[in-house]
Amino acid sequence: MQRPVFAPLGSAVTSQSCEVLTSFIEQAAGNLVCLTGAGCSTESGVPDYRSPEGSYAKGHRPMRHQDFTRDPAQRARYWARSLKGWRFFDAAHPNIAHRALAALQRRSYVAGVITQNVDRLHQAAGSNFVLDLHGRNDEVECLGCGQRRRRASLQEELEAVNSGWIKKHLMPGSMAATDVRADGDAHLAVQDFADFFVPHCGACGGVWMPRVVFFGGSLQPEVRDEAMRQVTDAHSLLILGSSCQVFSAYRLVKSAADAGQPVALVNIGETRVDSLVAPHLRLPFRCGDALSAVCGQLGIPVLNQ
Repeated sequence: MQRPVFAPLGSAVTSQSCEVLTSFIEQAAGNLVCLTGAGCSTESGVPDYRSPEGSYAKGHRPMRHQDFTRDPAQRARYWARSLKGWRFFDAAHPNIAHRALAALQRRSYVAGVITQNVDRLHQAAGSNFVLDLHGRNDEVECLGCGQRRRRASLQEELEAVNSGWIKKHLMPGSMAATDVRADGDAHLAVQDFADFFVPHCGACGGVWMPRVVFFGGSLQPEVRDEAMRQVTDAHSLLILGSSCQVFSAYRLVKSAADAGQPVALVNIGETRVDSLVAPHLRLPFRCGDALSAVCGQLGIPVLNQ
């Protein structure tokens, strides 16, 4: 059974900043939409791209949509490396940021969550009305017939049909995830993946692809339109842990700012939308610290999981 606790004021968050953010949330009167990014999940150990410890800082080039869909060698590289990375991602649990946001939503302060993350940790923490802007990493879809299956079952199949490759290329104990990348793969000291077998769809022989938007890919039109509708209909927009560098996030913030909607930003480091946010609503704190401080201010219990 979950044990309710009252989160104390985050040590890194000043009382004044907590009051500013709390007031911002209260004034939205239950019509607040939150846009979340990697900064919400880093406290769960999920890597990001742009922080000093992120994938870009390690020289990682993310998988691009056209590379995955057109090049069998690139698909083999991705799936081989994901033998390590997937286990790590699948084992991640919601952190205080996810749980505090879910608590605010249960008390009707937050109307909906639009997330750039594909880890489904908001849902695991109890949030509802979550729009997965960039898809979800726990399912795969056939590019031929559209059939879907659990990502975990494909990962199990990959391990079964590549048992010889694993014995040849992965030393004992190396299946533990080290140097995990933000897009779900992990570093391997292997250059040639020609003998790595990638299963095809049993129904049509098509290509399995994670249900995520890789770099260079496009949002599903219905997801794009629903995100814009939610932001347009909201009283206020709260950005949590996103630099908003990708256009899919930037356009939502730009739309809200152009419409004169109040916009607040909780993020460590510079963002693409800093100029669109009033200085007093630009809060450079960890999402978990900021949201737990607000819950403490409002007397809202955050459930331990």
